[in-house]
Amino acid sequence: MRNSLQRATTLPELLVTLALLALLSTYAVPSFAKWITSNKQKMLREKLLYSLQMARTQAVLKSRSMELCGSTDALDCDENWHKGWILRVAASKEILAAEQLHQVDLPLRWKGSGDRILFRNNGQTPMSNGRFTLCEDDGNLLWQLIISRQGRIRQATAKENLVEAHRCI
Repeated sequence: MRNSLQRATTLPELLVTLALLALLSTYAVPSFAKWITSNKQKMLREKLLYSLQMARTQAVLKSRSMELCGSTDALDCDENWHKGWILRVAASKEILAAEQLHQVDLPLRWKGSGDRILFRNNGQTPMSNGRFTLCEDDGNLLWQLIISRQGRIRQATAKENLVEAHRCI
């Protein structure tokens, strides 16, 4: 006859484990949601920055004016930057690249001299400066991308974001 010891988890051990899991999840879930939102905001900034740099680079490399504009359907320009944008040759309207933001519904705003960004063949923009802003629902300015008339693209500093916080009201 074999004498084997059976070992099992007791009810108090299971209850303590469940209580600890419940306690940890109450702290982890909101933090995880904030982390996901923060990553979406950063992803949007990086995608937009990449597209702006690509538009400027293509204008210089191809010696043709390039246009970047907000687009809901990735086919035609409209003013809906928060749904996506397209990069196209300004003269022929040939689309070179498109970015659609299906899973991201963040309030991205463009403020410039027009609803489109034009890069000339020398990399400069013919109009005045412009900026993209991303604001939270509570009116907090998260980030800005600023485009100078010379075509330089940069991210605003924390101090500039504080000064320009009125753009989110």
